[in-house]
Formats: sequence, C-alpha cells, structure tokens
Amino acid sequence: MPYDRPYSVEETKQILDASEHRPRPDIPGGAGKTGHAISRHTLERRNVFDREVPKDDIFGISRNSLVPIIHEVLNSPAGQRELRKLNQKTKLRVQIRSVILRQNADLDIFTVYRPEREGAQTYFDWLSTTKGEGYIVQVYVLVIKIPRSSSDGIHIQTAFPEDFARTFGNEIVRPS
Repeated sequence: MPYDRPYSVEETKQILDASEHRPRPDIPGGAGKTGHAISRHTLERRNVFDREVPKDDIFGISRNSLVPIIHEVLNSPAGQRELRKLNQKTKLRVQIRSVILRQNADLDIFTVYRPEREGAQTYFDWLSTTKGEGYIVQVYVLVIKIPRSSSDGIHIQTAFPEDFARTFGNEIVRPS
C-alpha cells in the first residue's frame, strides 16, 4: 500500500496515539527522541510556557482536537506530495508544511517570538489573543516511515503551528 493515500480520521487518531512516546523509528537502537505531537504541542503539555527547544509552538487544544488538524494535513495536496516521497525505499522521513483554515473554532495558539537583536536572542511567549473569527495556520508535521511495517505504517514525530494569522470576515488580522 502506498504512503500517499487517503487517511481516515480514525486512522489518523490511531497513528497519533501509537506514535506518542514511541522512539523515532529512523534512528537505530531507540536512541532518538520519542514522539511528542500530543504531549508537547497540545494542552496535554504539563507547562505550556516551558520552552525546551528554539522552535516550540503549541496548539491550545486537546488531544482529540489535534486529530482533525493532522487528518487534514495528511490528506492535503502538500501532505500527499510529501508522503509520496516515502514510497521510495531510500526515503525515511518527510516534513509536511500545510496551511489550514479554522473558522469559529475553539482553538488557540501559543508561539515563541525570538527576534535577533545585536547578536543576543530575546524571546517571549505570545498567546494568539488578537480578535477574529478564525485562523489561517501553517502546520508542520514530521512523518517517519516505520521500517519493516506490513502496512506501510507511519510515525508522527511532531506536529505544531509554525505560523498563523487570525481572520475577521474576508480580512487577515495580524497582531500589531
């Protein structure tokens, strides 16, 4: 079965659940970091303001609310294009960047802002409180092929919002 195929919502949920806390399958001996799309990039994170890595944004949503987002990303044209690359025997992982739109959704996003300033890096957490009706979100998903899987299984290592803007009617609202 090819990797670039339609994924159901239930299958996406199973993939996310199975990937959570499983060692990266592309690093031998279980030496890689474990899957953390849910535990680090949703409200299941213990402390949403604890920043361990430079790029560490989260969705202010539950585990179950992450499933339809990842489902949409996997089935998007960008997702299918990247997943097609996993059909090559030598390709072990792909990075999917896909834009989704959420109108009137119970969704919030915490981002880390780190501007370069005179050689020193400063940062602060920013909750997406700008008023609006919905979001345009660029989602990043790291997908890894599970070796020797009988069903061409995939592992979702991480999934988080890379960038976003609020929408208000036909306008895109950026924080000032």
